[in-house]
Amino acid sequence: MRYCKNCHIHYDTDLDHCMFCNQELEKNEENPSFYKFSFIKKKSRAKFFYRFFIFLNIISALVSIYVDYLSGSPLSWSWVVAVTNGYIIVMFLLMWPASLWTSRLSKIIIVSGLTIILLGLAINDYAWAIDYVFPFAILMNMILLTLLILLNRKKWFEYFGNLLILAIIGLIPGLLNLIDITTVTWPSSATFTYAVVTLLGIFILPSKSSREEFKRRFHI
Repeated sequence: MRYCKNCHIHYDTDLDHCMFCNQELEKNEENPSFYKFSFIKKKSRAKFFYRFFIFLNIISALVSIYVDYLSGSPLSWSWVVAVTNGYIIVMFLLMWPASLWTSRLSKIIIVSGLTIILLGLAINDYAWAIDYVFPFAILMNMILLTLLILLNRKKWFEYFGNLLILAIIGLIPGLLNLIDITTVTWPSSATFTYAVVTLLGIFILPSKSSREEFKRRFHI
């Protein structure tokens, strides 16, 4: 153990001079709190490829929009490319970190449904996406999470947060019906009804212990 009288720092190294004042270090056989140097770790190449992949997709989207703009034609195929690149980036961000598979699946279904709607808007043919894809994606995901909660009650809270968010999102198709955006109403009506029933069940059916756990998790 070496010690700097000037800086009052202990070094657990073989240095002869202090790094801060350059004074010669003295040997000290005591065991006070000391300064340890951590080993230098090389940056992971995975992070570089992670950022490079996102960068390439952003450049691809911008280049396609720029080329479409220079051609003087309406921005059509370039928006499709941009939406696709955006979808790839979001999916990559979802799949990269480790997380509960049900949470990941819920996010993937929502993102995929919204991407299909954006593609429909890009090609000016979005009715089928709003009428069928979006409500069915939300409805099937809510049913899946409900079944998982019923079959695995010990881990119900792992699925509960996703189900609550999806149930709130499931109200949107019903609102689209009310403002006459949808042309085929029954898929949106089915999703809206199931979402309302789910929300009522979440706040009415749980036991007292489940409610206390809900309040504890959400700091209510």
